[in-house]
Amino acid sequence: MVFGNGPRYPVIESKCGWSAAPVVSDDLILLTGGAGGQEMGEAPILQAIDGDGERFRLSRKASGREIEPGEISTAPGGDIVFPVYEHDTSLQVMRVRRDGSVRAVDELPDDDPYDIVAYDIGSKLRVAVRALDDDGYLCSWLYRQGRRQGITYRLWGEEHYRWSSEEWLLHASGDTVVGATSPDYGRPGPAQTWVGRNAATGAARWSADTGGYVLAGRAGDALIAVDLASFDRTDRGEHDYEYASAARDTGVHAIDLVTGDRRWSSLVPGRAHSAAVGPTGVSVCAESADDGTWRVHHLGLDGAYEGVTPLGGHACVVARTAEFTLALVEGQWLMALDNPGAQVPGPIEPWTIPIPLGGLAPSYAARVADMRLDTVPITLAGSRCHLRGIGSLQVIEV
Repeated sequence: MVFGNGPRYPVIESKCGWSAAPVVSDDLILLTGGAGGQEMGEAPILQAIDGDGERFRLSRKASGREIEPGEISTAPGGDIVFPVYEHDTSLQVMRVRRDGSVRAVDELPDDDPYDIVAYDIGSKLRVAVRALDDDGYLCSWLYRQGRRQGITYRLWGEEHYRWSSEEWLLHASGDTVVGATSPDYGRPGPAQTWVGRNAATGAARWSADTGGYVLAGRAGDALIAVDLASFDRTDRGEHDYEYASAARDTGVHAIDLVTGDRRWSSLVPGRAHSAAVGPTGVSVCAESADDGTWRVHHLGLDGAYEGVTPLGGHACVVARTAEFTLALVEGQWLMALDNPGAQVPGPIEPWTIPIPLGGLAPSYAARVADMRLDTVPITLAGSRCHLRGIGSLQVIEV
């Protein structure tokens, strides 16, 4: 395997950690921006980059409140779809053509059912939108780490939603939508339930007791989940500092998209912090309960344990291909780890990533703090790895 430097582009600053990762859509690299709570003037909310540099940039006026664009998705026809939340003011869903012209903007109403105006010190609303087709989209919101949450299915330009549910959106593909209920701390562990629904009608097809499952990715017609219930210490009040988990292993499970049944389960040693799903297996980075070192454990798509790669210090798996797993170690080294049984060997020595000036942009999942996996603003698309920094985007040829 050979690594080589590709182009570097100046980019807008990410203000929203759960939408910081670059989104690669055909010939475009898409990035969200936003505004901080004290900023005034024009705030960039979307930037599109192609092989020649910036293709277009969208902005909106900032008035001293946080502006947070959510994760980008694309409609089947190629339009760019994403939410823009201005704290305690408005929630919009934008549909943008690939030349930067705005096709549609839906202004969603407060408290029907979204908590847009929270009447407290700093609203904590997280929003995710998925374009189901060219006519409609799912809008999911998470208020204060799951105290209220839900999914609505809306058609563009219509005032009212077609259906709603009380889950946080995890996955949508074809005619199936999967969401997670709010944690129930009256029961051991977070006690969540995953619910599979018909995308057009919202009718429930299945539900599964998933405890502390966190979605890692999709493998064919199954969702791969990492169970963090044994390590959860959220919402324990003033005794939180006294909590110490005795768990030594992390469960990894495959959930059938059609039925919600558990196809297989496996254990990896230690507390999992990140995971990546690839065409031939799953890589899970976990902190050892014995000596605190970090290791990447490899599973097949049947759940069989295939091996381990010791890394030592803090690490985060970024992506997995058929031949290798990319892991970011100590925020400085991008390593290509051979997958067990891979026919193409990785590099003999670790390769130092050319971190964009100012370091990588902050990145995290929009979920309960102890119930999320680590993320980094790095996207692997084909043979190119895209690293988002504070003010630049570095493309690496793999």
